[in-house]
Amino acid sequence: MSFIILVFVAVVLVIIFGRTPVTIKGHWKHFYDNTYFPTMDFYEQVQKGLKDRKIDRISFSKEAFLESHFFSTKRVYLRIDEHEYVFYICAAPFGTGTFVSWWLCIKDERLINKIPVISKLLGLDRSRKTFYQMDSEAMYQSMIHTVVVSVSDELTAANGYRLSELDRQYREISAAK
Repeated sequence: MSFIILVFVAVVLVIIFGRTPVTIKGHWKHFYDNTYFPTMDFYEQVQKGLKDRKIDRISFSKEAFLESHFFSTKRVYLRIDEHEYVFYICAAPFGTGTFVSWWLCIKDERLINKIPVISKLLGLDRSRKTFYQMDSEAMYQSMIHTVVVSVSDELTAANGYRLSELDRQYREISAAK
């Protein structure tokens, strides 16, 4: 019996602590009132929109997060990976409408990233990103945002719903030091 409990505890610890830690770099959200579209349809259309743009090195998966505590239900997000960048996209029914958001995250540093000379030689020094690295981050963020808003527009057009220019904007999240 104690072996089963030990295995259960180990599995729980892997689930809770096994994910790659990330730092949030950008976020966008909008609530589409009186508008419903199925979550999985939204995710499929976002994937199609990104594949149509022929972006190399991105991969897609679904990831479920607990809503709050261990016994709470899970919310499924579309996860888009590209090297150090991870996007989480949410589309969820909420009240009378659908809530949509995306989060741009950067995978947190590993031990190798913290060794100054080696991290610089390997291009892993996040404290001094090159213009190319900063532009790449901006390109992925802009592209994901464009596709998410475009798919949202397509799914809400029948209702005559159109985002205002202010609602279309996303904001940078500055890192706390």
